Amino acid sequence: MNTLYTLAVCLFATMLSGIVPVVAQDTDNQHVNTIDLKMDLAETKLELLDSKIRLWEEKPAVLEMKLRDIEKSINQLSFTPEQFNEKFQLLDSMLEEQRFLLAEQQELYAQLNERANQYPPAKESSFGPESSSDTGSIPDADIYMIPPDKYVMSIYPVRLFEGTMQLSIERVLNRGNSLELSAMATYATSEGIANYYLSNQKLEYYNAALDSYMPYESENISGYGAALTWRNYILPRTKPNYAAPRGAYVAPNIMYRRLTISGFDYVLNEETGMTEPEEVEQYLNVFSGGILAGWQFIIFKAITADLYVGGIVRLSKYDGDAKITKYKQLQNIDFSGVMPTFGLKIGVVK
Repeated sequence: MNTLYTLAVCLFATMLSGIVPVVAQDTDNQHVNTIDLKMDLAETKLELLDSKIRLWEEKPAVLEMKLRDIEKSINQLSFTPEQFNEKFQLLDSMLEEQRFLLAEQQELYAQLNERANQYPPAKESSFGPESSSDTGSIPDADIYMIPPDKYVMSIYPVRLFEGTMQLSIERVLNRGNSLELSAMATYATSEGIANYYLSNQKLEYYNAALDSYMPYESENISGYGAALTWRNYILPRTKPNYAAPRGAYVAPNIMYRRLTISGFDYVLNEETGMTEPEEVEQYLNVFSGGILAGWQFIIFKAITADLYVGGIVRLSKYDGDAKITKYKQLQNIDFSGVMPTFGLKIGVVK
């Protein structure tokens, strides 16, 4: 029994002695492997650090190349940076001078407008309000300005010899523009001052019995009309002492007249064999439009005299006719076509 016990103890000791070295050997191997991993990691970090160092070493070379490119671009410019700085400073001084001149110009315009709104009388001389002896021209007796919103009431004296009274009212809108409205009333008879005008009228009427146009003598022309004219005075743009309604102007206008023309035609009475007067009455519509150019003078600050010339297109049409009149003489009241016009207008400033 003791022998078996002894053998068992010896056998256990032998087994234990074989296991302990194996465990110790495994632990050493783990430490070695850990050290190897750490060495590999350290080598990787060194390689990465070496790559970064090489990259840092390359960056100055890249920057140097870029600087060389910038210097090359600067050398290719037509001016140096110093010259560019000088030009910029010159431009800045010019802008400052421009701002100063603009401010001075605005101040001068404000002073001019203030003086123009005051409408001061011009310098007196022995010839009138202003003498033009310095320019060698004829003295102008109406060098002064009429304030805006004033009116000029006028008549056309030449129209009286046509049996027409034409009155117009011109309203000043501003220094260069005005609007004129005219009204016409016509009553011309062969016994009045329009006798010469009527006797020169070559009029015809349609005779249904003969199916043709027959001439007749006009005894009376009556009717009404209206005209609208816009006047653009051109001198205020260059001469501050001129303003509407005085000076040179251009004026487009339109007009309409409604007239009744009556007279007599002497026809043969077949029963008696004698000529008898037959009354003729026609209704005429006259449309016209054109452009005028003229000069309106202002005398003694109250009286106006307006001389004008121009051209108009006139269309005349009788009631019952499908078309406008044709082949009429220029002096006829029923003339249709392009015709010149001129005249004189006299008025007062209100």
